[in-house]
Amino acid sequence: MKKRLATVAAVLCLTGALAAGMAACSTPSSGSTQPADKPAAQQPADDAAAKQGAEADLKDDAAQQQAATAEADKLKMLPQDEKAAAAAELYAPKVTKAANGADVQLIPADPYMWNTAILDGENRGCLGSSCHDSLLDTNQLLPMPHPKLWNPYDVEATTKFCYMCHSKALFMQDSMHAIHMNSAEFAEKGGNCDSCHYISPQTGEYLLWDLAKYNNAYMGITPVPNVTGDFSFTQDSITPTDQVFYYWENANHQGVTPDNDTSQAAYDSWEIAVGGEVENPFTFKLTDFEDQMVEKVLKMDCQTNPPGGAYVANVNVKGIPLSVIMERAGVKDTANTLHSVADDGWDVYPVPLSTVNEYLDDILLVTEINGEPLGMLQGFPVQLWIPPLGGCHYTKRVVNLNFTNDATEARLFQGFTNPKTGEMFNKPNTAIFYTAQGTIFPAGQPIELEGFADAYDVPMTAVEISMDKGATWTTYDLGETDVMRWVDWKFSFTPEKPGSYLIQVRGVAADGSVSTDPSQLFFNVK
Repeated sequence: MKKRLATVAAVLCLTGALAAGMAACSTPSSGSTQPADKPAAQQPADDAAAKQGAEADLKDDAAQQQAATAEADKLKMLPQDEKAAAAAELYAPKVTKAANGADVQLIPADPYMWNTAILDGENRGCLGSSCHDSLLDTNQLLPMPHPKLWNPYDVEATTKFCYMCHSKALFMQDSMHAIHMNSAEFAEKGGNCDSCHYISPQTGEYLLWDLAKYNNAYMGITPVPNVTGDFSFTQDSITPTDQVFYYWENANHQGVTPDNDTSQAAYDSWEIAVGGEVENPFTFKLTDFEDQMVEKVLKMDCQTNPPGGAYVANVNVKGIPLSVIMERAGVKDTANTLHSVADDGWDVYPVPLSTVNEYLDDILLVTEINGEPLGMLQGFPVQLWIPPLGGCHYTKRVVNLNFTNDATEARLFQGFTNPKTGEMFNKPNTAIFYTAQGTIFPAGQPIELEGFADAYDVPMTAVEISMDKGATWTTYDLGETDVMRWVDWKFSFTPEKPGSYLIQVRGVAADGSVSTDPSQLFFNVK
């Protein structure tokens, strides 16, 4: 039943960055709406083909469901001594292959078949019963443009990738319910509240199944109090260029990515005008300052990097120090704000000059990442980097640097606030890299995990790890860290026995703040 509900749950990431939040990760493309990929004339034929495919999928699903029901009915009539073995085989959690080739089992095994036979875990949630192949692809099948999301470092995309924007814009629960409950496809599948939700027996609250299943619903997860292992970290590791995240904002918040010229001629002719409250307004080309460019290892965090998400990079960048430009311009004492304006006129995230001066030694007009010219997605030919602010301040394709005296002080973006609790969604934040949920590890061998921890403008002081759903936390102190770079941590441990496990990781920052939504990984040992 591939993709037949692709548009149904697209609400999980529905209208793109309607909240200013997801504007977060860079400067926009054009303010005008761009045409759809396919001409309108093609759409009826495409729709008919899609409908035929969906109908075929429904028939296949119906046949599979009938066969499964028949097997379950046979089991019900068996004597008790035979039923236990037959049930264990029929309701055993499935083992499949992850995209990275690892064997995965997404549901803990339990002796009562509670997780499969009773909770029906394989048929619930966004990816259950083949509703959606991927949340990253689902939103691209909407009838209108949607920002393209992705998962650097192979971090699993969950609904958390969506509610950073949808918590403030089009509330996720409203749009999700409207699309699902008014969908004939969802009804034909037998969809209901349990398809997406878990009802807490303690509070009666409806929780999203995908976010509650390991912490609240499933049996069979082995707790490990006060977990210990070998912990290390570095701030020098480099993100591969093809993993550096990007995002293009535009006036209608649909994140349509442009296709800009990345030729050498475009680089050579690029000009940036410096003006406003300065003694010496001037215009320069990037080539004018090539002999004054410097290289630094710096980080960039997406303003709306989701909890447990990895829209973060730590790379070697080369560029023109902003201090050089400001010195030549002679910025006046009357200036209080820096406006970095893109070639399409976008100027949304100015920075107080007090902040510019605080971080001036690390602010660059970047032209290279990891020894290569900026790619189109990173804003060729030049992007302003202002660590440790949120990525929305890292303007792509800068053409104007205006130093102004604004009546209202510019707002800084350094993390995203949960509007329901007032706490930070993603500051400090962590993620677990390169390991698929449900991965099966061989018993008796060390398990090695890696991830990041960061808190934008606040240095990290510790990483904490739990393997008993947060009942106990083991603290690994980091000492003094450089706020201009991420913390790349590694953790190695060997479980004492086979079973199913849940590891959670949270960060602690120098201001005492702790991750409100730890990253987590479910895995099995066999």
